[in-house]
Amino acid sequence: MNDRHYSWRTYAVARTLGKIFLLALVIAIFMVFAGEKDTAQAAEKAVSGTLVVDGKKIDLVYAYVDRVDPAEPIIVLSNKPLSPEAIPFIPEKLIKAQKIYAVAFSVSQKDRKLTNNYGMLSNPGGSSQVGLGRVEEGRINLTISRLDDNVIEGKIMTAKPVKLSYISYSFDLSFKAGAGKGR
Repeated sequence: MNDRHYSWRTYAVARTLGKIFLLALVIAIFMVFAGEKDTAQAAEKAVSGTLVVDGKKIDLVYAYVDRVDPAEPIIVLSNKPLSPEAIPFIPEKLIKAQKIYAVAFSVSQKDRKLTNNYGMLSNPGGSSQVGLGRVEEGRINLTISRLDDNVIEGKIMTAKPVKLSYISYSFDLSFKAGAGKGR
């Protein structure tokens, strides 16, 4: 009788532990998927306006900020959601595979102006990444309405359509990139 009683207890304990493990697994899965949804929602509709590349209009809707260098954060505006690892330097394979269009640029935290540190147009066409040019060239105009530790908000646009031998582009984009996006 002792052996049977011991077996029954072992079975009950194992069954209880199994239920606890299953419940913990369900909670963990829920938290992972809920976290991904919140991140994507936070970035949605953070950009308004249009990017035009070789005559094709593209709506950019996601805004991210990389603050690895707090003195010159880099803002990335894109048509597709991006993983934190892809911000601010979007890999060429990813651009082509996911047909990503993006405008990325650096801003001086102190002066609230565009800097020459980083400026890139990404597109899945021929040249997947095209430099935006030097600030001194005057191709790009940036107006920052808010720049603090939580949000960078403003408007970036080309002064006029840019026509190079291998690509033409223009954009007029308002954005709001909040903390927690990117790195």
